[in-house]
Amino acid sequence: MAGGQCSKAGEITVSITASDYPVQVADLSVSFNGTQVLQEISFELEKGSLIGVIGPNGAGKSSVLKHLSGYLPDSKGRVRLFGEPVSELPAHQRATLLSYLPQINRVEFPYKVSELVSLGLMNHHTLTKDDKKRRIKGALTRLNIQHLEDRRVNELSGGEQQLVHLARILLQDTPVILLDEPCASLDIGHEGQLMNILYSLAQEGKTVLVALHNLNTAAEFCDRLLLLNKGQLVADGMPSSILTQQQIQQIYPYEVKVSTNVSTGNPNILAVKRESY
Repeated sequence: MAGGQCSKAGEITVSITASDYPVQVADLSVSFNGTQVLQEISFELEKGSLIGVIGPNGAGKSSVLKHLSGYLPDSKGRVRLFGEPVSELPAHQRATLLSYLPQINRVEFPYKVSELVSLGLMNHHTLTKDDKKRRIKGALTRLNIQHLEDRRVNELSGGEQQLVHLARILLQDTPVILLDEPCASLDIGHEGQLMNILYSLAQEGKTVLVALHNLNTAAEFCDRLLLLNKGQLVADGMPSSILTQQQIQQIYPYEVKVSTNVSTGNPNILAVKRESY
């Protein structure tokens, strides 16, 4: 976004200023039912980067994304989107700046794929009907799921549904994109396709934050990694500095082997086979 813009919703006027760091998090702490989920987490997300959030189950990855999206209100600390508290942005304003794909996206109603994907265009009011059709077809083609256009979403596999939801995110076309484990239901081919698309979006200048369990995928595609453990941000940096034998062994409870991918020079992480367990 170049320059600045203002918009008014009721009595609320929101000023959005361009920044190299569209997302800023300061001392974010969250508790649920007396349990500390996030503890004084601080970081900034730079424009034009693909950033991975990694960590074991229960580390707080989903909680971070939910608070960044405004899905959950701030507890303690601050989450700012283009300089404004994300919780204070009107919903329609937030939808033009940020898109969020949660971990679970079950669809029970028999929407057509094209109908569900079209929801990504709700804030694009100036588009004609033909423009919308072209954009929908373009998003489906980019993900190689154009053959699903007239299928019912609730009849698709989990992996196919995930790609449909991603097509909706692509159409929303926001400068900040948050994705919570988007590869969980995908085979290795579609995982590679998805990550290459996310990487290309970052190259186009978007800020993409993605929660990942596959550390090798994180190592190959992400410019930067945020490593969470027990609700704390324990490391923040390039994959080569985060995915070390010592660091991974401290965080993950089972033995792993960290080596170097001879083709790319990035870290390669494998579980160690044991004779007995």
